[in-house]
Amino acid sequence: MTLDDRVRSALHSRSGAPLRLGYAAATGAQLRFAEAWDSFRHPSQTLDERADVAADVTMAMKTFLRPKVARRCVRTARRVFDGRVVIADDSHSPISEPDDRCDVLALPFNSGVPVGRNAALDQVQTEYTLITDDDIVFTKLTHVHRALNYLRDNPEVDIVGFVRVELPRRYYFDHPQSSLSPRAETPLRGWGEVIGGLPVRYKIEQIYLARTESLHKIRWDESLRMVDHGDFFNRASGTLVTVLDHGIVTYHARTPFDATYTAYRDDVAADLEKIRERWS
Repeated sequence: MTLDDRVRSALHSRSGAPLRLGYAAATGAQLRFAEAWDSFRHPSQTLDERADVAADVTMAMKTFLRPKVARRCVRTARRVFDGRVVIADDSHSPISEPDDRCDVLALPFNSGVPVGRNAALDQVQTEYTLITDDDIVFTKLTHVHRALNYLRDNPEVDIVGFVRVELPRRYYFDHPQSSLSPRAETPLRGWGEVIGGLPVRYKIEQIYLARTESLHKIRWDESLRMVDHGDFFNRASGTLVTVLDHGIVTYHARTPFDATYTAYRDDVAADLEKIRERWS
């Protein structure tokens, strides 16, 4: 058993309550610090920039059994984003609209992530879509207007990824060249190639700004329920070009001790078998 496995086992054990409380406290403290520090070191978007983003961008979010988390995502997104938010929710009881610029799509229970993402995408009428998971936290460093301007200036790029900092340990993933399956189509641009000042990536985290038309070319495979992420970028290879902007930052505040949610989240055996058949 690895060190991470032992830590995970201890956290989930009956005697791990103090550790779980410590995890929650550390995550909360990290969020408060990040929000304050990012506000201090980054100027606010101008009213014109906010209006520009609101006119051309729709935020699309999938949520399940985590209404408080989804509301936190919308609440923090409003620091930088005034546009329409479409929330696809396949919980027993979908959340009510967090504000009057949100639309909630009530889906059959446990429909899955791809079904929800496609349903939300189908409601987008703007040229650009901001894709996010529900446990993302936005700060003033989440400069959506910067990504929007980049896509306008670089028509050969389809997706701009944001950095997703994992809390409370404060690290982030930058997926390597090997993140694609060998069976994926040959990428249009090489990993690390610089386009308009940003490096090409084959796979990024689930927080990015994309051309809506480009997402419709790929969509999400509804035969999967949870493990949609790598499959999407494998299928996008050879069709879409993705870059990563290290200067646009979000935070990932998970809910690892929500037993009900985790039971559904970890039920991925069927998905993994399909992924192995398709890409191995």
